[in-house]
Amino acid sequence: VKDDSSGELNMIAVSNPCVLDNTLAPEGFIIMHAYGAGNEPFEIWKTPTASNGNASPNTAGEGEIIGGERCSPSTYQALKDSRSKVLWRAVESVIPDARERTVLALIGSPRTHERFLRRPCGSYGAAFEDCLKDGSTPISNLVLSGDGVFPGIGIPAVALNGASAANGFVGIFDQWRCMDYLKAKGIIA
Repeated sequence: VKDDSSGELNMIAVSNPCVLDNTLAPEGFIIMHAYGAGNEPFEIWKTPTASNGNASPNTAGEGEIIGGERCSPSTYQALKDSRSKVLWRAVESVIPDARERTVLALIGSPRTHERFLRRPCGSYGAAFEDCLKDGSTPISNLVLSGDGVFPGIGIPAVALNGASAANGFVGIFDQWRCMDYLKAKGIIA
């Protein structure tokens, strides 16, 4: 891994959404979310194109497509495991025995994001050129929030723009009073 922020898989974001909402995981557990912030090359995961120029469909049971070739599910899993090592290193820099303590690990790939998040080339992380600058709309009292609104894709970014959207409806002092109330009730930490 190159020693600068522009290196391949050298900018890893790690977050624990349970800090904001401890009900996201059972008591005594947390969620660790780690991803390469838009710096995983798609070429090694690329879908080949059919003769008509459209992406070739992935036929169920035949495995994923890697580097333009269909591969077995075990080969696809091996590539995901290999490419996720840098994510594990980032998580383990915070929790050294994270792998031993992990109950469930879900490893995605750019192919996962392309398919389920409908992201071009499986992009994940900040995608400023594709984001709305804010969630405002021409419709009164309608504000958009989510991964298509600045600052973009990812749990921390979506949480931030959700808070920004809420701030558009409720002043900061009202928000603080609400937060104090929720803390007093033990609903949030």
